[in-house]
Amino acid sequence: MEAKVVTFLHVLFSCLLCLHAKPLQTYIVQLHPHPHGFTPTSSAFPSKFHWHLSFLEQSVSADDSSTRLLYSYTSAMEGFAAQLSDSELDLLKKLPGVVAVRPDTRLQLHTTYSYKFMGLTPAREDAWYQSGFGHGTIIGVLDTGVWPESPSFNDRGMPPVPGKWKGICQQGQDFDSSNCNRKLIGARFFTKGHTPANTIQEYASPRDSHGHGTHTSSTAGGASVPKASVLGNGGGVARGMAPGAHIAVYKVCWTNGCYSSDILAAMDTAIRDGVDVLSLSIGGFPLPLFADSIAIGSFRAVEHGISVVCAAGNSGPLQYSVANEAPWIATIGASTLDREFPAIVQLGNGEFLSGESMFPGNEFPSTTKEFELVYAPAGSLPKVKIQGKMVVCDRGVNGRAEKGQVVKQSGGAAMILANTAINMEEDSVDVHVLPATLVGFTESLRLKAYINSTRNPRARIVFGGTVIGKSRAPAVAQFSARGPSFTNPSVLKPDVIAPGVNIIAAWPQNLGPTGLPEDSRRVNFTVMSGTSMACPHVSGIAALIRSAHPKWSPAAVKSAMLTTADVTDHSGNPIMDGDKPAGVFAMGAGHVNPQRAIYPGLIYDIKPEDYVTHLCTLGYTRSEIFTITHRNASCSELLKMNKGFSLNYPSISVIFRQGTRRKMMRRKLTNVGRPNSIYSVELKAPEGVKVRVKPTKLHFKQRNQVLSYRLWFISRKRMTREKLSFAEGHLTWINSQNHLTRIRSPISVTWKRK
Repeated sequence: MEAKVVTFLHVLFSCLLCLHAKPLQTYIVQLHPHPHGFTPTSSAFPSKFHWHLSFLEQSVSADDSSTRLLYSYTSAMEGFAAQLSDSELDLLKKLPGVVAVRPDTRLQLHTTYSYKFMGLTPAREDAWYQSGFGHGTIIGVLDTGVWPESPSFNDRGMPPVPGKWKGICQQGQDFDSSNCNRKLIGARFFTKGHTPANTIQEYASPRDSHGHGTHTSSTAGGASVPKASVLGNGGGVARGMAPGAHIAVYKVCWTNGCYSSDILAAMDTAIRDGVDVLSLSIGGFPLPLFADSIAIGSFRAVEHGISVVCAAGNSGPLQYSVANEAPWIATIGASTLDREFPAIVQLGNGEFLSGESMFPGNEFPSTTKEFELVYAPAGSLPKVKIQGKMVVCDRGVNGRAEKGQVVKQSGGAAMILANTAINMEEDSVDVHVLPATLVGFTESLRLKAYINSTRNPRARIVFGGTVIGKSRAPAVAQFSARGPSFTNPSVLKPDVIAPGVNIIAAWPQNLGPTGLPEDSRRVNFTVMSGTSMACPHVSGIAALIRSAHPKWSPAAVKSAMLTTADVTDHSGNPIMDGDKPAGVFAMGAGHVNPQRAIYPGLIYDIKPEDYVTHLCTLGYTRSEIFTITHRNASCSELLKMNKGFSLNYPSISVIFRQGTRRKMMRRKLTNVGRPNSIYSVELKAPEGVKVRVKPTKLHFKQRNQVLSYRLWFISRKRMTREKLSFAEGHLTWINSQNHLTRIRSPISVTWKRK
């Protein structure tokens, strides 16, 4: 009996220790691929996996080491992800061969018409026809998974799966190999960094339970789907940017976000699978490149010839908010379309307020009924006050569609969602669960003034369906993240903008169009907004360019998109950012133009080793550069061999620090157009800067010939008390024979006091 009591107390004490023990944390451990000349796959270890495991065996209990190893990375990075305690972490950091250890970080997820808006049609002279609609290319999408039954993933007319493809269709909950086809050729899921929530709707498989991944995948490479609409709104033929491309889905995002250990594992796998383009509508706050798993994984992808396209983030219009800033990544901001879904508010005094909504108001005549208006400040929705009334809600705190659901549950009859000073005139629409519309900040002030002016405020919503071509577009989306780059201002970011507001694309059949659990409606398509939607547009266009030019490098593909981008809207006026012309930190090189990008004439090419030299010029240490690139670089030797080095980037960014007044840069252009082509330079110098270009003419005698030019920037501006000031201009090489081929580079100049 006494022994039993002792045993019980021992177990109880052990349990109490467990309860008070600090939970294990996930870390990404980066290793030197060849420590001290040692090759890990030699006879000492049968595989890289066993070599990675040996590090854990030296730092954790031998019985526990294999269960702690989450991922073994070999392509996107050399290393592994594992769960460690604080003491184990300290031990592991001291082991020879360990380059860096980073805690796992959580990142967030950042069309029936957009292809037409961008000028894509099936005509013989069109970019679609010339690129074979993207046939033969494989777009890898890292997101929330896919709903394979969507008509956007039908493989009718698709060519066979490319012979180079090494991926699989991973089996899981409600998903097996039969869900893949010649369109959706691969699907995997990664959850070791983050276990799915224990809910019915969170599938432990590549199946999408949130909709975001289905939407982005179909935007990039969805098949042609006639008669697509969202409950009657936005009707037309739905197509992805590269409707002939193959899609491979890597599910890395779950209810609580997207963890860097899972993202790195997916990139590691996608490189081996054989994708041509990686599309990541994922991001967080700007990080130094050596601490950024996406930057590190994408460098290895680019080394393998894979174009990496990422969302810039939705933290605009704040300066320095742009994410995914690495120069080898194509960083995409968001723009608007000229398509509207008018839902006008008619006030009781006869005035009208402009608004937009995708609630199918035309299907319900009763929705035009006039209601009493009541303003409900945040957090105050007493049923007695709002029962049967039209409720005015300010944006913020919770989701737009979610506010409508709360109003509906509380007995409200309709809703007006009012933008605040933060949102200004941004017009992201929703397929609301009750009659509702969104009004801009200016209109919201008028609305509240009316409510305060009368004892009996009343209003009705008049739904106007779908209207195309009545508004100026493209314009920069209010939410689109802005430059300059926080960690690397020597490269202009974002790179370009693409449609990201009110984009209609595929949607899972187990979700309502709002994505809310209470929404029982079912649709094949819905509307979403964000740089998450802009990113796959460019991923699809990258696939078109790769299909037309399969031997081009990722830098060449990116150059083609940047140097041919539009800086004017469809009316021929400057692209706008709110009430002012858009600057380079809002739109980068401009709005992507697939028609011109297919045959750019000239390209700025960059080799992976050039990025290493670039990192040296930024002052990164040898160990930091090794962490990013897995290359053992001697910066002193590299900079001695490359005196006056400047990265051959398609856009030009100049920084004048205190005491510096002159800068010289070199650029090299490769002729991918016709032989015997002559180009002349056109220059608009930034204010306060004198710019010289030499030579001013380039004569390319052969295709693939490389010619260089130099630029001198001389600051004429005195340093002011301001810590920072900016100016911008542009440089364009114009084909002297046809004057239509124009290779444009935006110029950004920054003056820094320190």
